[in-house]
Amino acid sequence: MALEAVVNGVAADGNGLVLWVPTIANPAAPTVAELTAGTVKPLTYALAPDGFDHQTSVATITTGRYTLAQALELDGTITDTVEVKYVWKNDGSDVASTTLAPGTAGFIVKRMGVSNETAVIAAQKVTVIPVKCSIKRDVPPTANTELMKIQKLNVTGTVHRDVEVVSS
Repeated sequence: MALEAVVNGVAADGNGLVLWVPTIANPAAPTVAELTAGTVKPLTYALAPDGFDHQTSVATITTGRYTLAQALELDGTITDTVEVKYVWKNDGSDVASTTLAPGTAGFIVKRMGVSNETAVIAAQKVTVIPVKCSIKRDVPPTANTELMKIQKLNVTGTVHRDVEVVSS
């Protein structure tokens, strides 16, 4: 038997993009125009290194069958959570704090595996998360750190994972 080939990976450094997009008509097929509109705010480099936390959990339904000695499992409810931690200046000039005002609804769009500076084009894969911004909380300041805020973004609809961007 031949040795399995080693699959090459893509470094995370520089190969991610997080956007705030106010409106997307069809979150399962966002358009280039929607993701590049003048109202779109890039958040990637306003976020702390550990500042984008999108978690997904799947509840398990355990079931069985008459006389079957093996328990069976099915996927149950999917729960997504999003929390961001970003640089805060207290002068209204930081993009994340001004964009993510509490009560604001929109979409977080996450693109991975493509250089941050690469323009959004058709056929790229993105994850689209509908959210409503919760309150901002202080990250306790410590020596030799920047001031930061942390904020939960409440997921308000179906998350569309790895969907293709379509041409406008």
